[in-house]
Order: sequence, then structure tokens, then C-alpha cells
Amino acid sequence: MREINIDFQCPDNAFYFSHRKVFGQFTMHAHHFHDQYEVYYLLSGERHYFIKDRVFHVKPGTLVIINEYDLHKTTDADSEDHVRILINFTKNYFAASPHVNELLIKLFTKNNFVIPFSPADRQYVEALLYKMTHEVQNKAIGFEVSLQALLMELLVYAVRYIEENRNHKLEHPSPMHEKISEIVQYINNNYNTPLCLPSVSKKFFISQYYLSRVFKQATGFTFIEYVNSIRVREAQRLLRESGDKVIDIAEKVGFKNVAHFGRVFKKITNFSPLNYRNLNKR
Repeated sequence: MREINIDFQCPDNAFYFSHRKVFGQFTMHAHHFHDQYEVYYLLSGERHYFIKDRVFHVKPGTLVIINEYDLHKTTDADSEDHVRILINFTKNYFAASPHVNELLIKLFTKNNFVIPFSPADRQYVEALLYKMTHEVQNKAIGFEVSLQALLMELLVYAVRYIEENRNHKLEHPSPMHEKISEIVQYINNNYNTPLCLPSVSKKFFISQYYLSRVFKQATGFTFIEYVNSIRVREAQRLLRESGDKVIDIAEKVGFKNVAHFGRVFKKITNFSPLNYRNLNKR
């Protein structure tokens, strides 16, 4: 099988492009959220994609849209190998255009996570993405400008497609996934309260063993991995945006012990809370 591994990153880290064929079983790192927008397009294979509070069964011809700091993870579906294109970019990447912010809000903050294109639209979108791949491979004069223009065209096309198909609702892959989505929403809304597998399983009238097993199966996270990820993500926001003490932030996001909070925070982010604050002061 032919290997595909084409990557490019701007020197200022404002833009990243990756066209890759992934062989065999692959699951993303357990703790994945970042301060960049993400666009993911599946060319072949099938994936399960957990985003924010639900799981989507992603098939070829599907564009996945992920907002800044949204927790997300891909896991294996029915097929092993898959080919995907991944794009990350920051708010500042399009800073020169005054109309882009409104477009980004429309696309990334309305929970339009997954866009399954029709065959005709898929052909158009893939032509844009293959042009981006060509620009990255050849790096001709002005290729960075061309990449930016092609990405903008893709985002505009996606926004218009959503507007034209706004009544299309995506179903959960199964009743089990729908139930797990309810539980994830509950965790997202109550992360700052005591949360444990026994209490949550009791609240939703299912056994601890079953919840533990299907939560991991559906989301790719263990129960405690997910709870800690949500708490740390909120702690990151408070460290960036407030002057609260670390001990107070730990309590606000649901940790009873500040030392435990520090260990979990560093495991997920690779930084201590204070180091993270110093690196991300606004």
C-alpha cells in the first residue's frame, strides 16, 4: 500500500496541514484539546469521532469542524486503514481580513461538528484539498498565500453548505451512543461537583461495569480521563483569564486536593499550573 505523509507548519505555528494515510488501528491521545481551530476531512476508511459531548460515525466525504478548546478524539470504526486531511489554524491566521471573524463564529461555534457532503459537493471540496496538498508538496513561490486562500474558500463553502442544509439532523450511531451523550452532557455541566462512576451510573440507572465499558467504547476515554480532561480544560481557561489563586481554581473545577490537581494538570498539559499561567498570560 502506498504511504501518504505530507505535512507543513508555518514558522509561527498559525497554520498546520497534514495529508496522511494511517495504517492499522489508531486512537488519538487521550487528552486532546487546543487553542486552534481544526478542520478534518476523511478521504477513505471510517472513524468514530468524539467531539464535545457526542460521538459521530464519520465516513468518506465528511468534513469535521472543531472549535478552540473543544475536547475531541478519533477512534477506530469498522475499517483499519484510513486517509485523512487535517488542518489547524489560529484566529490570527486570517487577521488581515475584517470579515473572517464573523465567518469563523458561524462555522465553529454553532455545534456544526460534522458535515457529510453530497457526492457533487464532495468532488468540489476534495479538489480544494488536493490543491492544498499540491501547494505543500511543491512549495512554489507564494504557496503560503495560496494555502490561505484555499482554506478560506473551503470555510466559506462549508458555511454555505450548512446554511442550505440546516434542517438535516445527524442521528446517533446507536441508542448506546445517545445514552453516553446524555451522560457526557451531565459531566460537562457538573464537572465542578463530586463526580464518580458509582454516583453517575446510579443517576442514569445503569451498572458501573456497563457504564465503564461503554463509556470507553463510545468516547475513547475512560470515565476518569474524561472528567479530569474537562476539569483541566476549565482550569486552563481560568489560569489564562483570571487572577485567581491556583488553590482556588483547583476547587472551582472540582478538585478537593491542590496537590492532586497539580499532578493531573501536569500529566495532561505537560506544564504545572503556574508555568501554564506564565506562558499564557493575556
